[in-house]
Order: sequence, then C-alpha cells, then structure tokens
Amino acid sequence: MELITKQDAYEHLRLDYDSDGSADDGWLDVFIPAVSEAVRLWLKDDWRPYQVEVDSDGEPVLDSDGRPVVMLDSDGEPVVRWAVKAACLVELERQYRFRGGEGGATDEPAANGWGYTLGKGATALLTPLRKPTVA
Repeated sequence: MELITKQDAYEHLRLDYDSDGSADDGWLDVFIPAVSEAVRLWLKDDWRPYQVEVDSDGEPVLDSDGRPVVMLDSDGEPVVRWAVKAACLVELERQYRFRGGEGGATDEPAANGWGYTLGKGATALLTPLRKPTVA
C-alpha cells in the first residue's frame, strides 16, 4: 500500500490531469511507491507510518507480540498518519523538482538526518515518529 495516492500527488504538485490522467503518470507510478518505501524505511518499524489504536485511557493498543495495533479504515486499510502523508508529499515534490537528484542538495552532512536520505522538510515532519537508534 502506498502512503499517498496519485490524486494526492496531482493536487500537491498542481499537475494538470483529466480522466486519462496526467503526462507525468509514468513518473508518478515509479516515484509514489519509491517515496513511500523510503519513508517506511526511514521510520524503521512497519507500523510507524499509521495511526495507532488507543484504549479508553489513551494508551496504545498492543498485539500479542507487544506491537501497536494500527487503525483500519472502512475498507480494512491502515490509516496513514497526517504527518507521514505530508512528508511523502513534500519529498515527492522535492524529487519532482530536482529529478536529477542534485538540485535540492544541502550543505548539511548526511549525519544530520538529511542530505542523502530524505529532504529537510520530510525529515522534520517524520522525526517525532522515527524509532530512536544509537549509532
């Protein structure tokens, strides 16, 4: 499951589209899954991109393995967190604007959490959700 839809991308990138789609559909067909995967990998745990169910005390509901249970929509699909959806759109836009990969580079070292992974905007939105690690 992708974290954003093609419709989300059309609107965010302000692309012209009709019932046949957009001239950028081929690119979007590659980059929507790629950005979704990059965000999932950056967050580390497969449940982190999604809303977590909470009990009546506001505590996360855990499964038998101690992992948070994700909320499902009426179609049985996981509900993507708003910050994750926004981060995917911001990163998709960065990739769209700088298709060669170099135009959006910063002078910041990759160890700061951006530069060679996700852009600053996506990183800022996702940092509170990421699994902490020690190098």
